[in-house]
Amino acid sequence: SLSSKLGPCDYENLARVAQGQAAMVDEAGVERLIAAGLVLHMAASEVAPASFQLTPAGLALIRSSDQ
Repeated sequence: SLSSKLGPCDYENLARVAQGQAAMVDEAGVERLIAAGLVLHMAASEVAPASFQLTPAGLALIRSSDQ
């Protein structure tokens, strides 16, 4: 599974994205989370700037790591 390939820094990066601090994560770190299906890149629109959002899998991972 993809989660087995994630290292401690990936979990830290995922937590940062979850907290709205994706700007603190380097591009390679974000790319790994996107490739793992944990984060989506939301393109900029008229109402919001570009952002990163957790996928359901990413949210589940955050919830399981909080316990």
